[in-house]
Amino acid sequence: MTADVSAARPSRDAGVILMGGVAAFCVYLSMYAFRKPFAAAAYEGVVGWSAVVDFKVALVVAQVVGYALSKLAGVKLISELNGARRGAAILGLIGVSWLALVLFAVVPPGWKVFALFLNGLPLGLIWGLVFSYLEGRRTSEVLGAILCASFIVASGVVKSVAVWLMTDRGVTEWWMPAATGLLFMPLLALSVAGLSRMPPPMQPTSPSGSSAVRCMRPSAATSCAATASAC
Repeated sequence: MTADVSAARPSRDAGVILMGGVAAFCVYLSMYAFRKPFAAAAYEGVVGWSAVVDFKVALVVAQVVGYALSKLAGVKLISELNGARRGAAILGLIGVSWLALVLFAVVPPGWKVFALFLNGLPLGLIWGLVFSYLEGRRTSEVLGAILCASFIVASGVVKSVAVWLMTDRGVTEWWMPAATGLLFMPLLALSVAGLSRMPPPMQPTSPSGSSAVRCMRPSAATSCAATASAC
């Protein structure tokens, strides 16, 4: 049986890398569509904004504060989350962040800053949830590298879509962030479904070959805390 398991590992690992890597990449790319599109607008001369701090700077700071707070809370929250609920948690958290973008479009300028704070709060948890699907595997390092590659392209792709919406589709700079997120929702849903279909990590058999292959219970990535500042 040990020989059979060893022979099956290369093809299984390749399948995990293909499915898990692409799905994780697309989930995090989609997340950026709810976090970064507002950066494509100038937000100059905002009527009703009289604070010393530039309006766009205030938006960036507010979102980063919310994002950082959720990073800190996520180390505990994600580790206690039932593994079967991770996909729903990703969709729910990003859905909340999208509602905050809708709020951003309709409230007065002062409250728009608070809306971006609310937008950042749930998004800081997404990295840990996504990586919890990838950890504990023979291919975790490769999968993690694929996930991190999303940082390279995600911001540029999302901003390009945001600019297209404003210049070609006539979407205002206030509604553009919510509209950008809406466009990425189908990709997000399909990618989360792909992550949820990944086989669980496998524990190697004992040297004697007498024990069966057992599935390890996935937990939140402990390395998430170490990489949180980069995500």
